[in-house]
Amino acid sequence: MPGLPRHHTVKRALLIGLQYSTTLAEVDPVWELRGAHEDPKTLRQLLIDVYDYKEEDITVLVDEPEVNQRAWPTRKNILSAMRELVKGAQPGDCFVFSFSGHGSQVTNEDGTEEDGLDETLIPVDAILDPETNTFENYIKDDDVRKIIADSLPSGARCVMIFDCCHSGTASDLPSVFSDGFTSPCSPLTTFASRLPWKTHTTSTDLEEISVRRTSTTARADDSTQFAWMRGRHTRTRSNTMPPVSPGPDVTSWSACMDSQVTYGGRKGGFFIKAFTDALRINPHQTHAELLQSVRRELAKCSAAHNMRMTQRGKATGTPEPEPVVSPRAQLGSLRQASYFHTPFEM
Repeated sequence: MPGLPRHHTVKRALLIGLQYSTTLAEVDPVWELRGAHEDPKTLRQLLIDVYDYKEEDITVLVDEPEVNQRAWPTRKNILSAMRELVKGAQPGDCFVFSFSGHGSQVTNEDGTEEDGLDETLIPVDAILDPETNTFENYIKDDDVRKIIADSLPSGARCVMIFDCCHSGTASDLPSVFSDGFTSPCSPLTTFASRLPWKTHTTSTDLEEISVRRTSTTARADDSTQFAWMRGRHTRTRSNTMPPVSPGPDVTSWSACMDSQVTYGGRKGGFFIKAFTDALRINPHQTHAELLQSVRRELAKCSAAHNMRMTQRGKATGTPEPEPVVSPRAQLGSLRQASYFHTPFEM
């Protein structure tokens, strides 16, 4: 009897970047994320150059004027593209999902979040209440997990990447270390850093920072944004698996903790840059090494910005802004902490 035909390994990616230039920014320019469209380009090139993805297997959703608005990253289009990404997934298949845009939080209704909040992704057609800075028509972390993580068969792999505020558990996967694993460049201290908002003058990424935030707990004026951290965040759920198990291999890489904000510039998000730079330098790191590499790169970026702002203040005689504190990048997975030391693959 002839053997069954071997399954051809599938490698697919869905990369999303939102600037909100003609939507939220029309309500208030403070919501525009100029440069967020660069993130999908950066990730796409990494996947092609380093991980052998084919360009035709990479879907990019951006809210660019040149793109037909019917194909913009609306809530409906994002959810549909997520389902299409993992449709027909088989053991051995590889998937990548990324979101660069605004992230927010809403009250958790089912008691599954210890901090009482669900994390959300903000699509281009989200509805903003400017009085309360709250949104309707968002995508919840529960949706991300149900559509992507929970639908994959044993032996499939998916890497999710979130460069947005409050993104620590944007996929609803628990942190690999929920006990407050620390690194020298990511102190677990409360802070309130004031950052200059993006202007229209010519400057480098480190001089003009945008905040990918949508918090209802604080609102800055048109010239500044505030960053803060309310403390450690843990999950009620504890459905982890051993490093080697019959389940799918799903990881979530996030720019910051659920209680933090993250930053970007005209050339894209700082987290995406740190993530892709680290993998181009060494694509064969373990998960632990990659997380530390990303945190180090974020710390360097923050330090460079602080130095530039200090130099500018001295040169112009203007007050020096409060220093930027590096967001604490997070790794989420259904597997246990020992998985942290296995090689990263994408």
